[in-house]
Amino acid sequence: MQDTPLEMRGTVTASAPSQAFLMGEHAVLYGSPALALSVDRRSFSSARELDRGHIRIRSHLLGLYEEERGSIVRDNPELEKLAVGVREILERYGVRSGVELEIRSEVPIGSGMASSASVAAAISKSIDGLFELGMDENELLESVYVFERIIHGKASKTGPACAVMGGVIWVEWMGDLMTAESLGFKDVPLVMACTGKPSPTKEMIERVSSLGSLLPGVRDSVVRAISELVVKGRDAIMTGNYELLGMLMNIDQGLLYSLGVSSWEIERIVWKARESGSYGAKLSGAGGGGCVVALHPQPSSLAEELRSVADMAFPARVAREGARLESKSGDRS
Repeated sequence: MQDTPLEMRGTVTASAPSQAFLMGEHAVLYGSPALALSVDRRSFSSARELDRGHIRIRSHLLGLYEEERGSIVRDNPELEKLAVGVREILERYGVRSGVELEIRSEVPIGSGMASSASVAAAISKSIDGLFELGMDENELLESVYVFERIIHGKASKTGPACAVMGGVIWVEWMGDLMTAESLGFKDVPLVMACTGKPSPTKEMIERVSSLGSLLPGVRDSVVRAISELVVKGRDAIMTGNYELLGMLMNIDQGLLYSLGVSSWEIERIVWKARESGSYGAKLSGAGGGGCVVALHPQPSSLAEELRSVADMAFPARVAREGARLESKSGDRS
C-alpha cells in the first residue's frame, strides 16, 4: 500500500454483479459442484478515507452504521456485519486509516441473487482501489467469502464468485477445499422473478442440516442426485443446449422441494414459467422465498407473463465483468 496523504486519496467507486443460481444450491455445502451465472444487476460502493479507527457505512436501503476506535456511535445490526468484514480487510492489509463507505444496490435484498456477496465484492474492490492494495482475483474472492461467512455462517463460494469473476461460474470441491472459476461468457436467455418474500438463508441452511441429522441417508442420496444433474448442466450450458439445461433445472427443483427449501410463492412462479413455455424454472439460492430463475427463448415475453404472479420479474443479462472500479474522484471536502 502506498502511503498517500489522506486528503489526496479522494473517493473510489466500485461495483459488482449479482447471481442467478442455476443448479447445486444447498448440495454444494455437502460436496456437490454448483453452476451459476453472474447477473448484471450490480451493487456499488464508494470509499473515502477517514481517520484511523473510524468506520462509517451508509446504505440507501439499510441506513447508517458508525464506530470510532471500537465504540459504536450509531448502531445498525445489518451494517455492523459489514463493518466486521471491513475491519478484517484493513487489519489484514495493514491499513492505518479508517474508511467511509456509501452503498447502493440494484439487487433485491433476500432475493437469492446473492445481494450480500455483490455488496461485499463492491466494498472490497472500492477499498482495494482506495488504498491501492493490489488484490488479485483470488484475494478478492477470499475477502468476499469472509463477508459471507460473517453474514450467513455456513456459505458457499458461488455468490462470491459470481460477484468477483463474471460469466458462467463453476464451483467444485478439491478434497476439503471449495474452488471457483469462471467458464467464460454465455448469452443465456434468462429471467429472474422475485416472490417479494425474503429468502431466510440461515434458516434454510439449518433446515437441510437438520434433515441430514434425522435422515442422513436420504439427504445424502438427494445431494448425489443433484451432483449428477450439475455435471450434466455444465455440459449443456457450454454447448448452448438450453432445452436440456432447462430439463435438468426442473428436476433439480423437484429435489430442492424434497429438501424442504421451496415454498408456495416459489412454486406458483415456477409453474407459471413452465406453462408459459420456459425450458426450465427453479428457485435461485437458499429458497423459502427470494427469486426464481427461468430459461425462455423470449425473456422479455416471459418476464411480462410472470408479473401476474411475481412481485417483480425482469430479463437478466449475464455479466461479462465481475467486480470492477467505476471511478476515482478528487477530495470531496
